[in-house]
Amino acid sequence: MTQPPQSPESGPSASSSQAPPPEVIQAAAARQLGQLVAAQRGTNPVGNLVFGIGGGIALIVAGILVAWIGSALDFGALRFVACPLMVFGVIVLGYAVMALFAGFTATYLFENGLVHSKNKKLETVAWPEVDQLWLWKAGGDNFLTGQLLCYYVVTTDGRKVPVESAVAKGETPLGPQLEQIVAQLGRPVVDSGPLTGKMKP
Repeated sequence: MTQPPQSPESGPSASSSQAPPPEVIQAAAARQLGQLVAAQRGTNPVGNLVFGIGGGIALIVAGILVAWIGSALDFGALRFVACPLMVFGVIVLGYAVMALFAGFTATYLFENGLVHSKNKKLETVAWPEVDQLWLWKAGGDNFLTGQLLCYYVVTTDGRKVPVESAVAKGETPLGPQLEQIVAQLGRPVVDSGPLTGKMKP
């Protein structure tokens, strides 16, 4: 069996300002994960929804305004600006709705494993169960190409536990620390996701 890696300094001073809820503490205790090392909350899906709706509507209104100005000035070339603005606005609205479905998430690193929470549903992973770590990266051919979207902790029994790369304001991302732990376990840390042609975890 692979031995647990040496954990960074544990205890409340090394963790996020967010104290784990009782169910997380109980889940960690049941798996003997030891002391809390660090924690992070994911971004607020409601805040993302509001921001996305506001941005999407602003882009659509801007597109309509540009089209109206182009029509009033009989300057058809402005249509080539107006249409992309409106289309991009619709796309932003779609992403805003998708962000809501991401739910409320948090990840807690313990000395001997992690607990991930999504809408209070818990996933627990002890370090010896880790098979590899996926760096889920954006594909395509644009400014997002290669950007890290999420981490996936892949277990020996085939579970894929997400750890968000985007975190709430004031939170410290756990990703780099998680990469270090998995490397210490002697498990591979690999690029994955749309960048490598993998569209679903």
